[in-house]
Amino acid sequence: MAAQHGKLGFTLLCLLMAGAGCDGKLAGMSDSELQDRMHECNTQQDQSPGFAIACDNYRRECARRREQGRYVC
Repeated sequence: MAAQHGKLGFTLLCLLMAGAGCDGKLAGMSDSELQDRMHECNTQQDQSPGFAIACDNYRRECARRREQGRYVC
């Protein structure tokens, strides 16, 4: 039961971050950290809803950097 509570809290946190402009925080993330996070997203088989939302945010940040000519991921 406690594990489900933790997952729910994490999911809600991610949803709030996604709605509150998480892109600004991700813009400050280093290239190497973003690469690490994307590697986790690409290799994780069973993703919780919160993890999947975070991965979508990382993908958007990768696309944003790509548009700037920074091919990080």
